[in-house]
Amino acid sequence: MSMSLLEIILVGVALAMDAFALTIANCTTYKNSLTRAREWSMPIAFAVFQFLMPVIGFYIGSIFSKYLEKVSVFITAGIFFLLAIKIVLDNIKEMSQNEEVKQSEFSFGILILQGIATSIDALAIGITFAVTLNNPFIASLIIGLTTFIIVAVALYIGKSLGTLLGKYAQWAGAIILFCLAIKNLISGLI
Repeated sequence: MSMSLLEIILVGVALAMDAFALTIANCTTYKNSLTRAREWSMPIAFAVFQFLMPVIGFYIGSIFSKYLEKVSVFITAGIFFLLAIKIVLDNIKEMSQNEEVKQSEFSFGILILQGIATSIDALAIGITFAVTLNNPFIASLIIGLTTFIIVAVALYIGKSLGTLLGKYAQWAGAIILFCLAIKNLISGLI
């Protein structure tokens, strides 16, 4: 059994949706600390993780497939919940100090954590590649490129939303992260 190009692209689109939403959240939450380099680090980082994880999954193969399938959505949900709670706590702390709301700084560490969280499903997809493909590299490259394009579009949308939402942008970012966490949690429970 083999996957068609269209099937691989559709898998890439599906895998990129969390990164899309997270990029919008980042653009609204960290709008004042996003330089052009930091903005473009998002599509690059998410694409790299979405490329690497299926390759890693392919080589892990079926050894851990049942374990990863059962816990991947819970790990992702937990990471999203922690990131959302951090944003909420930072907002509350800043508001309680009666200062002008100072936005959190977007960091490489946050981006790496987000990249891992959004690509755990790609790792599981890579495990299925062990059965459906002889070589994971072309399929993983297509998934990575699809993610790059989708996240680049999310940059534009997120920057527009950040401008529209103003000082409430950080709260919107937290809400998006909570929604992603709940979606992953529900998907794991069903």
